[in-house]
Amino acid sequence: MSSRPLDHGSPLSRSYRPAARPSAGTGRLVAGFVVGLLAGLAVVSLPAVGGATDLLAVRHWSAPDHTRIVVDISEPTAYLHRALDDPPRIAVDIAGGRFLFPLDPIPIDDGLIRRLRFNVLSKSGKGQVVLDLEQSTPYDVFALEPYQSKPNRVVIDVKRRSAIPRPPPVKRPRVEQEIGPEGFGDFLVMIDPGHGGEDSGRRNPDGTREKVLALQFARDLKKTLDSRPGFRADLTRDGDYFVSLRRRREIAERHGAHLFVSLHFNAAPSRSARGTEVFFVSLKGATLRAVRELVQAENSADLVGGLPPADRETQDDLTKMLVDLRQSDSVERSQQLALALTDRVGEVRGVRTRPVKQAGFAVLKSLFIPAVLVEIAFLSNPQDLRFVKSKRNRERYVDAMADGIVNYCETVEIPRLGWRVHTVRQGDSLSKIAHVYAMSLDSLREANEITGDKIRVGQKLRVRPR
Repeated sequence: MSSRPLDHGSPLSRSYRPAARPSAGTGRLVAGFVVGLLAGLAVVSLPAVGGATDLLAVRHWSAPDHTRIVVDISEPTAYLHRALDDPPRIAVDIAGGRFLFPLDPIPIDDGLIRRLRFNVLSKSGKGQVVLDLEQSTPYDVFALEPYQSKPNRVVIDVKRRSAIPRPPPVKRPRVEQEIGPEGFGDFLVMIDPGHGGEDSGRRNPDGTREKVLALQFARDLKKTLDSRPGFRADLTRDGDYFVSLRRRREIAERHGAHLFVSLHFNAAPSRSARGTEVFFVSLKGATLRAVRELVQAENSADLVGGLPPADRETQDDLTKMLVDLRQSDSVERSQQLALALTDRVGEVRGVRTRPVKQAGFAVLKSLFIPAVLVEIAFLSNPQDLRFVKSKRNRERYVDAMADGIVNYCETVEIPRLGWRVHTVRQGDSLSKIAHVYAMSLDSLREANEITGDKIRVGQKLRVRPR
């Protein structure tokens, strides 16, 4: 299909809305809830708009449940969006839009969007962004105000229908079992690579981005934990796309995770600041200024990445979460997990560790499982930066993290469930161990996923105390 202006046709959905204005600007924001569903009609009156609006850049990210298109614009302006069929496509017209990037089509081909096209509508003075779809599907369009280094933006989130082919599910090394007094399955660790997509996180002048390093460490940690008997791991994101803080918690809850570990990287005005710092949730917020600034930076991920207005959390939501959290013992267990991780990481050569701290990180709140946030290193420190960019160092670091997680589970979680860990010694046999703990051979094998009678010195077995 050639890159020509679309005829407006008969829209299946249409909504007018001005892009958001900065809070310090002038003029009245015309509010309206814009949802690009394939049915219904919503119209919001437009303020007077004059002059040109520069379309600075366009970016896209494909996530498992949606694809996001972000158009950077120079100033707030009005836009029109609509969905059309034959062929299925979404058109977004930006008032006064003047393209400052090449108009060549951009292929996406992610099973949801085939490509992006750009048209100049000379008669109406609009710049048009066209999303050619594989099939008609729901979508959202919303505007974002400037935040930090981000300019005004128009965001299009195209939702993935269940009928659209998805990547094949990842085969798990073991089948999850419910963990409890009567049975023992795998501990599921949810690993949360910080930031992603529109939200790059910390940046180093050499181009190193926090979101990239966090995903590298997370993938390596998942691989390491999957190789440990009795453990497996999942990721809240496994690509470069935005996931909201609430969504990250929901993923952990939906998968039934037993632990939650969020991975991030720090930065500081002083280049001498360095080391790993592990945090667990605080019900009262942070006290030290540096920690408060860190919490503010990490909690701003939703503002940087961009959430539709209807999805933004309120303080009331967080208050309710905290009330429930006070009734659980997850805070104490989170502290023990933080200490276990810090102890093991501190044994890695080339790494410094800082004291464990509490802070009000939004991604940790409302989780009723042990949850920690790990600031692995300072990207602003030359030694830390060299360390984390080394593949070998990354392997040693995630091995230490896995050791800390396993040690925590053996000393805290397994005893809580009425079990304990037996380390195989010279002369031990399965039958002898079963007799000592008054267990049947079958139950001992089942608890440890053993099919025969072979065990090795140093192997750790889950057993029931007499």
